[in-house]
Amino acid sequence: MRIQKTNSKRTRILAVSGLILSVASAAWSQTGEWTVYNTTNSGLPYNGITALVVDDQGIVWIGTGRWWAHAGGGLAKFDGTNWTVYNTGNSKLPDNDHVNLSMDAQGNIWSGTEDGLSKFDGVTWTVYRTGNSGMMDNQSGSPEFDDEGNAWIACGCLAKFDGTHWTVYHTGNSGLPNNFVTDVAIDAHGDVWACTFGSGVARFDGQKWTVYNTANSALPHNDVSFLAADGVGNVWAGTYGGGLAKFNGTAWKAYNVATSGLPDNWIWNLSIDPNGNLWAGTKAGLARFDGVHWTVYNTGNSGLPDNNVYCVAFDAEGTIWIGTQDGGLAAFRPQPVVDFNGDGCVDIQDLLRLIESWGQDEPAVDIGPTPFGDGVIDAADLEVLMDHWGQEVNDPTLAANWKLDETEGTVACDSAGAYDGLLVGDPVWQPTGGKVGGALQLDGVDDCMTTGFVCDPSKGFFSVFAWVQGGAPGQVIVSQDKGANWLLADPATGAIMSGLQSGGRNSKALYSNVIIADGDWHRVGFTWDGSNRVLYVDGVKVAVDTQATLAGSNGKMVLGASSTLASGTFWSGLVDDVRIYDRAVKP
Repeated sequence: MRIQKTNSKRTRILAVSGLILSVASAAWSQTGEWTVYNTTNSGLPYNGITALVVDDQGIVWIGTGRWWAHAGGGLAKFDGTNWTVYNTGNSKLPDNDHVNLSMDAQGNIWSGTEDGLSKFDGVTWTVYRTGNSGMMDNQSGSPEFDDEGNAWIACGCLAKFDGTHWTVYHTGNSGLPNNFVTDVAIDAHGDVWACTFGSGVARFDGQKWTVYNTANSALPHNDVSFLAADGVGNVWAGTYGGGLAKFNGTAWKAYNVATSGLPDNWIWNLSIDPNGNLWAGTKAGLARFDGVHWTVYNTGNSGLPDNNVYCVAFDAEGTIWIGTQDGGLAAFRPQPVVDFNGDGCVDIQDLLRLIESWGQDEPAVDIGPTPFGDGVIDAADLEVLMDHWGQEVNDPTLAANWKLDETEGTVACDSAGAYDGLLVGDPVWQPTGGKVGGALQLDGVDDCMTTGFVCDPSKGFFSVFAWVQGGAPGQVIVSQDKGANWLLADPATGAIMSGLQSGGRNSKALYSNVIIADGDWHRVGFTWDGSNRVLYVDGVKVAVDTQATLAGSNGKMVLGASSTLASGTFWSGLVDDVRIYDRAVKP
């Protein structure tokens, strides 16, 4: 299911600063809010959710069931307070196991089920099966509607229904390559797309059929599960095991776990939100793609109740409704990341970052209107930023944060997650000696901190930042067991460098010429945006390199030493406020 429906820098600063005085105040929480509905805490009749649609009144319609199994509890309606359930026992719904849901221009709810297609106007049910329609199979998807109101339906063929007459397209009378049609989409040009299980994707312009498969295109798999057409002419295809692909009108581009931030190659669903972002429901969580950046939600980093995501829908208030295989229904209300440089506070640095992007399309700074911005940096973004002005923020992309503000003990708490660190050797707490609060004093001999696995550098965007003072050439700030030294001082010069690199023969560490082992406080960092390795010192980019991949590791994190704990690699000095993000932070 898918719901698709120049001035100088100085002048810009003065103009934008003048707007601050007129900005209204609103109470937005930085952390996204998750609410989960299941059979134990709500009127939901079954915890498997295969289809979702939100009507014009904001009512969420929920089709229950389970892929590749005949199960389900019928169709549920939720208005935010009350639940109403329709099933085969109390209505004319043809089956309790849903394939898909959609809504037509008149507000009728169409249910594609395992045993027929139904239309419900709120009072009357109309049911279509093979005996009273052009459907070739009672297992039916719900319709996709063209500009003329025709319903295009996957039902053992591709059928067009104008409300009275049925036109059927199958392998015997058309260019359709396979009768096992799994989904239908209509692109921005009005062309009809049908994906199949086993034969790729077919495009029909009303006269001519064009088939795309693995033999004649970059489509990564011939078992295609879902289609989604965005508002700028692209068609997206999700596959059973091959990842997904985008067709831009000329060529296909494939995305999979090895080449993108996609968490799994098995795609259950594709949806386009009102701002044009792609959402992919997979076996390993929910992925959002804005064309540049990937954001993945799973049971480990969010309130998502199940990593098998079957369907997604969007309401007018910006809530994302997510159906899962076994975990029920989740409502996610995302909030903007306003701490652009990841320093834990919304301040002048974030304002300057916004001003630098004024009038541009910069996704990392496009925070207003919430939740996803509008494609241009303007007063709407400034308003959201000022709502958080001076606040310490809880960044939802912050995977781990060791503030190192403790005064005693052998545990360093992770304020952002569940990765509390264990002190090794005899580090000394410095409650008033840090750059941001307290800090940890390491002796350069055997002091360090170890914690559990936080992230795999090869699996997607991430950043690591830390405040450090002291150190010597060759000493390590952050490393990963069985992996690379993430941040360290160059053994020859004492400049910041990173050992994070690809596993290829020609790959090399990333070096800079900015000395950090000089006794001063420095905020050092490394970011990875899927193609660029970047080193930062004190908010300034000091080295950048482009490469295709990073080598992966699922080992524990080590703070203040190389993961090998070899002689001479321990950090001698202070370390404060170490942060790991699952995004590429730009200070």
